[in-house]
Amino acid sequence: MQIDKSFSFRKTISPWYDSDSACLIKALLMFMIILFGIDGVKVARQIDAYNDYVWVPGLLFTMSMSVFVINLIRLVKRYGRSRSSAM
Repeated sequence: MQIDKSFSFRKTISPWYDSDSACLIKALLMFMIILFGIDGVKVARQIDAYNDYVWVPGLLFTMSMSVFVINLIRLVKRYGRSRSSAM
């Protein structure tokens, strides 16, 4: 049995968590967490009792930075794709 082919071009439906507004909100939240992680590393280095726990805010910074960069790449690709299709 053959699949019926439609001749109309349809836009792909992206999930709600991959929308432009959700990506912008996620980028803003991750940026705030990055700043929080940087501040946590500074405080943990200043207090001698917390020097062994610098890895906790460091890990928080690293993980939020990776989510932020991946999200930024996704937004740039989407903007470039929509920009090139408009021309």
